[in-house]
This record gives sequence, C-alpha cells and structure tokens, in this order.
Amino acid sequence: MIDVYARTATMRDMFLYAQNLYCWCFDSQYQLLYSNAENQEFFYQAFMISSCFDAAKKHFEQFFTPIILSDKTGIAWIAAAQLNETEQTISAYHILGPFFTVEASESYLYQLCSRLPVGSALVNDLMKNMRKLTTIPLGTAIRYAIMLHYCAAGKQCSANDVSLHMESDKDVANESWSDYNWHGTWEMEQKLFKQLKDGNARNVYELLSQFSSGRIGSICPDDPLRQAKDEMIIFIALCSRSVILGGVSPEGSYNLADYYLQRVEACNSVSDIQNYSIEMFNAFLHRSRQAKKAQSHSVPIANAMEYIENHINEKINLDAMASEIGYTGYYLSNKFQKEVGKSINSYIQERKIEAAKGMLRTSQFTVSDVSERLAFSSPSYFSSIFRKLTGMAPGDFLKGPTS
Repeated sequence: MIDVYARTATMRDMFLYAQNLYCWCFDSQYQLLYSNAENQEFFYQAFMISSCFDAAKKHFEQFFTPIILSDKTGIAWIAAAQLNETEQTISAYHILGPFFTVEASESYLYQLCSRLPVGSALVNDLMKNMRKLTTIPLGTAIRYAIMLHYCAAGKQCSANDVSLHMESDKDVANESWSDYNWHGTWEMEQKLFKQLKDGNARNVYELLSQFSSGRIGSICPDDPLRQAKDEMIIFIALCSRSVILGGVSPEGSYNLADYYLQRVEACNSVSDIQNYSIEMFNAFLHRSRQAKKAQSHSVPIANAMEYIENHINEKINLDAMASEIGYTGYYLSNKFQKEVGKSINSYIQERKIEAAKGMLRTSQFTVSDVSERLAFSSPSYFSSIFRKLTGMAPGDFLKGPTS
C-alpha cells in the first residue's frame, strides 16, 4: 500500500508541473479524498454532474482497467482503479483531469459556457476556469491512462486495455473548436511521411501522437468508432503512398495496406484502432527500410526479399518464388546464400518471427492466431522456431517483462 501512495504522490507532481493536469482521489464510495486542482469545487461539481461520472461508475462495476471519458462538451477525464490487498475489489479511484483532447478556441468556450444552465453573470467566471484546462491529444491521453493505471494498481497494461467513453453532440461538432493556424498540422504531416519515406523515423509514438488532431466526431458525429476507422483508412492510404516514393513496390505497399484495412474494419473499439495505428506505421516503416537495404543487393536478391515481404502471411515455396521473379530455384538459392550469408529458408524464418513479434506486442493475437496468420505448419513448430531465434517462448514474449 505504501508503494501505491508513493507512486501516486510522484505522479501528482509530474502531471501538475509538466502538463498542468489535476489529480483527484476518491474512495470506494466516490467521496473526494484529495485533489490538487485550483477552483476545486467548480471542477468537482463539473465532474459529478457530467455523464462522465456515471460512465466511470458503470465501467468499474465490470472492469479494473483504465478508461478515458468525455462528455458532450468535449471535456475529458482519465480514471483508474486502485485495488485492495486481495485485488478482488476497488478501494479507491484515481482521476486525471479535466482537459480537452483538442485545442478549444475562445469562441467555442464562449458558446459552451453560454449554453450551460447558469445566469449570464457567471459566464465570465466559467470562461476563466475553462481557459485553465490543458489540451492533451487522445494518443497522449491513452499513454497517461496506462501510466495512471500502473501508479494506482501496480500493474502494466497496453493501449488496447484502455476503454474510451466519448459522447458527441451535433451542435458541438458543428462549432469551431480551434482558431489556430493549420499550417503546423500540415508541417507535422510532411515530417511524419518524409521520415516514413526515408525509413528513418524515430520516436514513432510521439510522432503519431502529434499527427493525431484528437478530434472525435467531425466526420461521423454520431459514431466515434466509424470516425476513427475513416481517419485510419486515410492514414493507411497516405502511408502506402509514402513508402512507394521511398522505393517499395506498389504491389508490396498495396498488399500491406489491404491487410491493415481489413484489420481496421474488424475493430470493435477506438482503442483497438489506436493500437493498430502504431503497429501499421511500424510495418510500413520496416518495409521502407527493407527496400533501402535491398537496393544494396543484386536485382535477383532484392526481388526475392521483396517477394518474401509481400507473402509473409503465406507458406513460401522456393520454386514458386523463383519462377515468379524469373529464376530457377537452384540459382536463386545459391546466389542468396553467397550474397546474404544465410539460406533463403533461414531468412524467411527470421522475417516471419519479426512479424510475429510485432503481432504479439499488440496483445490482439494468441500464439495460435499468430502461428496460423504467418502460415506455420503448427503452433508447436512456430514456438520452436520462435524460441530458437529469440531465446524465449512466444508466450513469455506475449506477457512482456514482469514487474
């Protein structure tokens, strides 16, 4: 229990001084125990009367995982549960907020405050408090939810474990959120896709967080999930074009895009799509880097490497691959061994295991799922190859490092 108090105390200072983000602690009956918020009473009442409070209660009746909540005004909160010593019930709730997920303009704040059921004399006071709210993109908020969950529960979780409750309001969605210059967004897009094209992107999570506007409902105001899917479809299309400019063949790029388009359409939550955005970007980034490496090889070997990337989810037959790229299996096998320093079969295994690690990191797939999707003959054979190349079983890799 001391560890929980120590972690949460450090967390409060970090979020307050780094992001001007307030911390709240409630007991199991939702009685306020602590807050470092300015104008505490105002923000406390704002949370308790909003739909976010009811949504949080409903969520924690079923789950111990964190949740990001936003009401029709666009004001958001992050909530996580602290478990008792037996880890069977919740002993306290830790909350970060409030904040906006996209920068709110002065005109929007005025319209928002004017619509609330208060007298006109209080609108200026409301505006003053609303101006104090920080802006945190949704991608960053998900990371904060993961951090808050660890501080409160002492357990790790992934982006896929973070639930989202986001209401939309047609009137709010049609109003102008932001007056800032969109030139900065354009520059961020160009930076992101240039690094993807060049195959040298770093700090991928931070780049994606800055790329995302955090706007929910501007295309599909009544359906945040459809909104997230449509944004992801656009993002996939842009990524596929960027890597083609970087040297990836159109076939290879379009095959990868089709694969992720199908996966995104099958998603049932916004957090699933957020998780896929990182996996997808890393997959395109790797394909771009592989294209750069292949340029240092002869044409037959470069073509073979690209064929392997394009068919990584299939059982790859040497003769079929050689025939498609215009060589005999014997010639291609010998040339690959001499030029790359390993057999084609070994290279295929390495590439499949790298793909497997990317799939396991998302927590979307079981070991059997990964084995099947990468066309291994059986889960046991997949596990043996995985252990041979990584030194651990895929199940241990799936669990991640223990705390």
